[in-house]
Amino acid sequence: MASCHARREPFEDGNPLPGTPFHEAYRLSTLRQGSYHADGQILDEVYVYGSFLQSKMYAKGVSCNNCHEPHSAELRAEGNTLCTQCHSEAGNPAFPTLLQKPYDEASHHFHAEGSEGAQCKSCHMIERDYMGVDGRRDHSFRIPRPDLSLETGSPNACTDCHADQTAAWAAGAIQGWYPESENRGPHYGQVIAAGRRDPGNTVGQLADLAEYTALPGIVRATALEMLTRTATPELATRLAPMLQDPDPLVRAAAAGLQRGAPDTERPARLAPLLDDPVKTVRIAAAREFLSLRIARMPDRITRNLNRAMQDWQGSLLAKADFPETQIVMAGVGLTTRRMGAALQAFGEAVTLDPQLEQAWVMMIRIHAAMGDAGAARQTADRAIARNPESIELNLMRADLN
Repeated sequence: MASCHARREPFEDGNPLPGTPFHEAYRLSTLRQGSYHADGQILDEVYVYGSFLQSKMYAKGVSCNNCHEPHSAELRAEGNTLCTQCHSEAGNPAFPTLLQKPYDEASHHFHAEGSEGAQCKSCHMIERDYMGVDGRRDHSFRIPRPDLSLETGSPNACTDCHADQTAAWAAGAIQGWYPESENRGPHYGQVIAAGRRDPGNTVGQLADLAEYTALPGIVRATALEMLTRTATPELATRLAPMLQDPDPLVRAAAAGLQRGAPDTERPARLAPLLDDPVKTVRIAAAREFLSLRIARMPDRITRNLNRAMQDWQGSLLAKADFPETQIVMAGVGLTTRRMGAALQAFGEAVTLDPQLEQAWVMMIRIHAAMGDAGAARQTADRAIARNPESIELNLMRADLN
């Protein structure tokens, strides 16, 4: 089900064969800014898999089939009955760690019986509409934390309904209902929010987050991705053990962080990932090898690198009709100093999307660097015809004169 219900990048053209592991067929989006709120709640249209991976239910072995009929996709029960098949005084022997206590009572939810506020989904599965009509519920099944809203700016279920109240009011109400709650402790959303605001001063906190193995893999991978922007030799060394993490999301994200490692150490750290059993990790390693200058490698590593590069190139070809893919292919051409290939890819990108000003800029610069002033001027003229208001393109054209 995750193959359809996830924000992801496909590696192949068409649908993978049934039974193909997710990370062999797709690269899953992490909790990126613009897609998710800092605490991991849905923001953009991210579907449900990335949310579900954050949940305690996923960590305890709950699957989609526990709540949804696999063939019809209909819910197995209506209303709170769906939740109380596990969350009740009777519990569920399949999940023995669940607390057996009444949940579908006012003593738990503090709302009138039968009201919207008494519905489990109202508090634990915030709903957002996409395309104006398609309601999607957040599948992280989180406990409402209006206290976090004050710090991270993320929404909360309480003020979703009580829109005339503040997050501080909601936090006070929950404090009164559950004065001794253990669910108001530190949350990864606090670190991610701080990292988004000031990445330079949160390196240590983000590194701690990545190393905390009790957290969901998608959260730790997000922290590693955020650290890539400020990668240093010290940080790359500290987090090198993440390259052997059990979660492929973490291993793939850790590969990018090795950009901060010295060139003398980076190949040895990344080489084992070229033969990783999971394609998303192999491709991540291949991308990092692209920028390395290695005169000679052992034959085994060379073979693994070639296979990983083929995996990556195949994934790009499967998405060649997207301008973003052509930009990546152009970047590969630049890195490998194949200027003809870079020009061709940038050309395909602007054919697909003539408003990609930076692709036009790169084509002009490549022509100029290769000493072909006439081609540079012709390219600039074509670019301005498509983007007449572009200040950068007009300035470049003036410089070429």
